[in-house]
Amino acid sequence: MTNYNKVTGMLLFQLFLCVGVLNGITGFKSEGFIIEGSIVAPEGTGIQMTYQYLGKTISDSARVKDNKVILKGVLPQAVLCTLSNSVNQQIKIIVAQNERIRLSGSVKGFYSIKVDGGSENDLFSVFKQKSLNITADYRAQLSATKETIYNKSSAAYIRFHRRVDSLTRAFVGKYPDAVASSLAIINSHMNSTDVLKAEDCYNLLSERGKKNQYAGRIKMFVDTDKAMKVGNSAPELVLKDLNARVFKLSAQRGKYVLLDFWASWCIPCREEHPLLRKLYHDFKNDGIVFVSVSMDTNDKNWRNAIEKDQLVWRQLNDPSAMGGMLAASYGIKALPFNCIIDPEGKILATKLRGQDLENFLVRLLKKDN
Repeated sequence: MTNYNKVTGMLLFQLFLCVGVLNGITGFKSEGFIIEGSIVAPEGTGIQMTYQYLGKTISDSARVKDNKVILKGVLPQAVLCTLSNSVNQQIKIIVAQNERIRLSGSVKGFYSIKVDGGSENDLFSVFKQKSLNITADYRAQLSATKETIYNKSSAAYIRFHRRVDSLTRAFVGKYPDAVASSLAIINSHMNSTDVLKAEDCYNLLSERGKKNQYAGRIKMFVDTDKAMKVGNSAPELVLKDLNARVFKLSAQRGKYVLLDFWASWCIPCREEHPLLRKLYHDFKNDGIVFVSVSMDTNDKNWRNAIEKDQLVWRQLNDPSAMGGMLAASYGIKALPFNCIIDPEGKILATKLRGQDLENFLVRLLKKDN
């Protein structure tokens, strides 16, 4: 077992252990939760709540009767929960906990249904609204200055991120015990894959604030990034290809490997494929193995994209997608993502695209030949 995989295994064990003790430490009340809804909806409309806990999807449901609905049970801790209905595709995301929460509104406008009660939900709602206001200001500035979101040196971009950073640090510092603070860090920094800022905010959490599954995700995100540094061993990868043949990364010792993570729905990934085709034909005989790993949950979409984009090298798929253990072990929070591995299984580079990727391969392979 590589040092990296030992570290990853320990991290996962520590995460599950710290989350498992939550029942006696934070966010848990034996009386459980009650979600009471006054919802204008057709008789018998189904209302479902779904959340993730320790990698599992858990759901419960009830039906509307006389425009009333009640969901109740016991939650292991405060959790980010998706409410949905059987009439339309609208959803409402709340932070549910073992408290009484009241819903009011109409199924026709389910996404804007009013939520009362739930201290963690109230906190996170305040943060989200302030974050949305900052984003709206940023978009207005971009419109006024004709800048694009891709210009990271623009005054608007720099000011936007400074405001987001300031908001998040202040919020976490004020509520270091809250689950909402961990959600705020994920919202601001993990979704933008900013590891240093995520770590900075994580360190502001109290010991109690670090004992929820979302804080555990932040810690894993930070530790995985450190483990994925150049020179460390790449995590093992075992998946099946298009023809159901098993591919093991560790079996490629003695060759360089380019791992490219993508998905059929990822436009930037698809835009990179013409370059990958060129690089494959340029270097396929120079001691490097090209391997694409799809994060598609839909097998048909994956196969159709391979055919359309003419990807002729080894194609793998991980149906667990971005929420799976493979993505977690490589610290993948956004696509596209790639990793170049040397003949000893060590990481040489990550996240190279376009001309940077081509230049790196030219230097690497021409130097050895």
